[in-house]
Parts: sequence; C-alpha cells; structure tokens
Amino acid sequence: MGILLAIFSAFLWSLFDVVRKKAVENNSALQVIFIIILSQFFFFSCFLVISNLQINLRAYFLIGACLVILNVLSLYLFLLVLKSGKISIYIPMLSFTPFFSAIYSKLILNEELVFIQYIGMLFIVVGSLTLHSSQFNSQTKLSINYNYLNNKNLLYILIVSLIWSLTPVLDKECLKYTGVYLHGFLQSCGMLLLFPLILLNSNKYKSTLMKKMDYDLIFFLIIILGFLTAFIQLMALQYVFVAELESLKRGIGIVLSLVFGYFIFKEEVNLKKIFSVLIIICGVNFIINFTKFTNLQIIM
Repeated sequence: MGILLAIFSAFLWSLFDVVRKKAVENNSALQVIFIIILSQFFFFSCFLVISNLQINLRAYFLIGACLVILNVLSLYLFLLVLKSGKISIYIPMLSFTPFFSAIYSKLILNEELVFIQYIGMLFIVVGSLTLHSSQFNSQTKLSINYNYLNNKNLLYILIVSLIWSLTPVLDKECLKYTGVYLHGFLQSCGMLLLFPLILLNSNKYKSTLMKKMDYDLIFFLIIILGFLTAFIQLMALQYVFVAELESLKRGIGIVLSLVFGYFIFKEEVNLKKIFSVLIIICGVNFIINFTKFTNLQIIM
C-alpha cells in the first residue's frame, strides 16, 4: 500500500504541475497560490468531523509553527522567481531535493536509505540536469560561476529547494503528535493567517490578488488537486521514507511532465529527452525495488 500511495502522490503532483501551468496562463501566480491554500483549509476543515482530534500540543507546536513559516517563505521566494520570468533556468536546482531530504530525514527522523537507493537518486539528478541542460547558455553559466552570490533568483530557488526538501520531513515529524486531518487543518490555517504578510510591502501584489479570475475547469481542478496532493502525500509519508517519496515525486514527475508536455502543450520530444527519461526511470526503479516501509502509527 505504501509504495502505491507514493506513486499515486507522484502522479498527482505531476498532474498538479500541469494544471498550475495552465492556471497561471490566465491568472496570476499569487491568485493560484491563494486558491490552493484556501482549498486545503476548506477540505481539511470538513474532514475534522471524522478526525479524533488528538494532538500533543507541546511537542507539535514548535515544529508546526516552523513548518507554516517555511511554507509561506518558500511560496514568497518562489513568487519572486516566477516574477523574473526565467524560472526554466533555475528548475534544475530543484532536482537536488531528494538528496537534501535524505540528509534531513537522517538527522531528524533517523531514516537510512540503502546504497542502491542513493545511486537511484543520483540517476534522477543526472537525468534531470541532462534534460534541462539546454536551459544553460553561456551567459547563464557565467552568471552561476562568477556571480553566484549576486544572483538573487538563483539564491532564492536554492533556498526554496532546501525548504521543500525539509517540509515533508517536518510533516512526518508532526504526524507523530497528531492526525493527518488536524495537521492539514492547522497548517493551512496558519498559512492563511500568514499569507497577508506577502502583500504588506507590495501594492502590485494586492492589486494582482484582487483581479477577476477565470472560473473554468482548470479553476476547479486547482481546488481539488490542491487538497489531494497534500492529503495523499501526508498519507504516503506514514508508510515510506521521506527521501524515497521525494525521489519518486521528482523522477516520476519529470517523466510525466514530458508526456503531458507532448500531448497537452505540444512540446517537442527529442532523443536527449528520451535518453534523460530512461536514466530517470532506472533511478526510480532502484528506489522502488529497495523501498523500506515505516511503521508510523496512523492517527486520522
């Protein structure tokens, strides 16, 4: 069941990326992020009816509060990178999230992968970097090599990568002290309370948020997938190691992004992309075949 949940979670995140990409074509990124947080708050609030509402508040509070702050910070920084209009240049930095997650989960959760799984993670990173290598022209390489500290967007996406690697680890730690539904509710509630901080110093962000949205199929898919991706990931974390889940999300996500890109966005598929996908599939296979399942007591 654990590996199926992890694969399903990876599939949902891939589909979610496609829907978000379509959504920001006609709406602002800020509006889409707000709708995602709002949808999570609504659905997790509804599911509190069937939750037992158990929580060790003393153990949960500090970790949960840090998690809320990190989520809002990563959203804000990701917005700044999106605003630059050059997100594709920095996407490869996100390929390292499985490695960062492996370090965090070892330090915080004492989760240890087997050697072959680290090889699988390396395959996924190499495949991803190969896939996105065309994004790095000579000017970008020069900027990365010599002006790293002055390149704010590169620094922002590195911070986002570090945060996104840490948040599922903290999610799993929080699930030791409360259930999935209450944890999801508290996190979405906290993010809703902190979300206005993004708007404080920018009238442009305020006016952007107030713009009229397109209420079409994509809008409703954002609402549903915004909740399902978070919920299924929390469920999967109770069965598999964090680094395993993050590797599957990254690996399967890249493969499916090419499939969706070809059929939905009519993007070109060439030999380099196919070669990259084969490398990634090998990495995913290494991770799946040696997945260990955790025995975290499930509290709903």
